[in-house]
This record gives sequence, structure tokens and C-alpha cells, in this order.
Amino acid sequence: MISTDTGKASGVHAPSPVETVQVRRQTLEEVIGGSGTVEQFNTVLLTTQISARVLEVPVKIGDIVKKRDLLVRWDDRLIQATLESNRQFVETSNIKIKNETRQVERYIALVKEHMGTPLDLEKAEIALADAREELAKATLGLRQAEIALEHVQIRSPIDSIVLERLVNPDETTHTDQLVIKLGAIGTVLMAAKVTEEKIHSVQLGLSAEVSFPAFPAEAFQGKVFKIDPNIDPVTRTFTTYVEINNPDFRLKPGLSGFAHIHRTAKDVTVVPSVAIINPSGDQASVFVVDSSGHANLRKVGLGVVANAMTEVTSGLTEGERVVTVGQLYLRENDKIRST
Repeated sequence: MISTDTGKASGVHAPSPVETVQVRRQTLEEVIGGSGTVEQFNTVLLTTQISARVLEVPVKIGDIVKKRDLLVRWDDRLIQATLESNRQFVETSNIKIKNETRQVERYIALVKEHMGTPLDLEKAEIALADAREELAKATLGLRQAEIALEHVQIRSPIDSIVLERLVNPDETTHTDQLVIKLGAIGTVLMAAKVTEEKIHSVQLGLSAEVSFPAFPAEAFQGKVFKIDPNIDPVTRTFTTYVEINNPDFRLKPGLSGFAHIHRTAKDVTVVPSVAIINPSGDQASVFVVDSSGHANLRKVGLGVVANAMTEVTSGLTEGERVVTVGQLYLRENDKIRST
């Protein structure tokens, strides 16, 4: 039994039978998977700049709109009337200022000739100041009406999809009211849910391949754009956002799919994953066989895991031998016999 049972061999101080492999270098490619849904790259919120009655909303939720497409149109009749009224007020005020200016000049001349009183001049100057104040108010009202007229329509600022329509014809909106929500989908994000043990494997910029049941014959290429470090306490997953070009707008928010994220480690030191003791903790280690045939426990740093092989980032060098079978019964400096 000593030749086949590591535990009993150790108990009688005989060499422990184990299996070993040589540390070597190779390229590993880890594929990290996660399911999720498409999200818009960013959101555009459109609000009103005027208080008026809505005449037309020619779009609905889910519509694809191009830049400059009409989204909402308001009744501009009151604004047009206010604009014309203020325009006339400005013209009248300008005429009044000219008249009052001539009056002031006339009283100044009369005072110099001792034919007028300072009181009359003061009244003329006050009237001129009042006329200028009225012109300022009229000019402000005219400019406000002109600006309001520029906002009787909302057009799409970008090529996008309508996410929400929050106003209908015949409703009266108020200033700063949210009326349309757009999503930019020329580029989209695949929000893939990845299991928590891969949080240190996923990195920004990694290439990804995304498949969708809606397009079974196609694979969409992308790259990791953003990583949410927060772990969902229920699903034990974190969200990885894969950026995908979407020039034809086929991928729309809410579409479900699956992302395969590729992480490659080229020409790295590797060992079989079974050789590692406590691989998920911060005390990962392996038994290394020295030249005298004794097993020594050594801490190692770990990297990519793929196809039952694990990258060792520190602690081992190429050519050393590590125990792959029987290591759980070994103690430091045990004599071993490779079977």
C-alpha cells in the first residue's frame, strides 16, 4: 500500500508517491462569458424652452430618427403676436426718444438764453430717460419673443432612437419640461453579467465577440469599454460593458445576447491548474520538487486560467517540477517518488 497511498507512505517515512510535471512556457487564451442586454451608448434629454400648446409630435417610442428630424412642434401664434407687438413698441420708443432728445436740446438752448427755467430742462431730461427705459424693456421683450420663436420646434440633435415620448398633441408644456428622451445607438454597449471570480481577469480594452439570438448567423466584434466594480449581492455578478459599432442601427436597447471576452497571455510560465493549492485565495502555492527529491511548498502568483492550465506570474521558473497528484497529503520537505 505504501507505493500507492501518499498518506500512509508519509506515516512510515517512506518516499511519497506523487505525479509531477515540468513547468513550461506557452500561450494561454482565456474566454470569459457573460449574458446581458444592449444599452444605448448615451442618453439625450430634450426639454422645452417655452410655455405653449403642443401641435404635433410625429415620433413614437422605438422610432429611429436622423439628425434634424422634427420631434415636437408647438403653437407659435401667441409668440408671433408678442413678437409683432414688441417690434412696434421698439419702433414707437425710438421715435419717442428722438422727440424727447430734441426737447432736451431745445430747453438747453432756452436756458442759455435765459428764456427757459432749469425745472423745465430737468423735466425734459426725465422724460428722455423714461423713453430710453421703455426702449430697453421693449428691446428685451422683442429679443425674448425672437428666442421663443426659435424654440417652437425641437429637432433631433443626433441620429438616434426614441426611448421615451413624454408629451402629446394639445397638451400645454411649461419651460424646462422633459418631452423627449433619445438614445445614441450608432455605438451601443452590451452590458454583460460576468461571475465575480472573473473580476480580476476582465480588463479595459480586451477584445470581445457578442452573439444575439436575433442574429443567429452573425458575431459582432467589440471591446471592453467600462467595468462596474460593484458585485450584485443576489446574482454574484458584475457588469462588463462591451462597446460595439452599430452603424446600421440593427442593435437596439434591450436586445439580449451573450459576450465572449478574450484575454490572451503570450509565452507565459504555466502549470496544470490541479497543481495549485488554494487557487482562489491569496495564499496560492505549489509543491516544487528540488534536486534531492524533496517537496517544498512555494507561494505563487496567478494569472490567466484556460484549458486546465494556469499562468504563474511569480514564484516559478521554466524547467522546475511541480506536484500535480498527491500534493494534498504532502508536508514541507517530504521525500517524494514520482510515479
